Amino acid sequence: MSQPKVFKAMADEQLLISGIEYKIRKLIEINQTLSNENERLKQKVGDLTNDVLSLTKRLQERENKAIKLSLANALEYKIGVDKGKEKLAELIEEIERCIIVLSD
Repeated sequence: MSQPKVFKAMADEQLLISGIEYKIRKLIEINQTLSNENERLKQKVGDLTNDVLSLTKRLQERENKAIKLSLANALEYKIGVDKGKEKLAELIEEIERCIIVLSD
């Protein structure tokens, strides 16, 4: 009678081993799926980061443009178009002189 017990124990062990192998295969499959999803999400984060940088740059450019328009309108309102152009020309000349002085 001891021989059937040995066969039953071996069958039980084989069943346990098969169960463990199945679980390992499933874990490997899940790990691969999660790795693929992780890579996809990393790519999406990179794309979104680039979008944010691009939009931030556009926003800064438009803010600068708005400031310039605001200054131009203020100058036009305060001193008129022609005098505003003259004042801007004078300021540009002064800036260029300052650059030359600083360069030396």
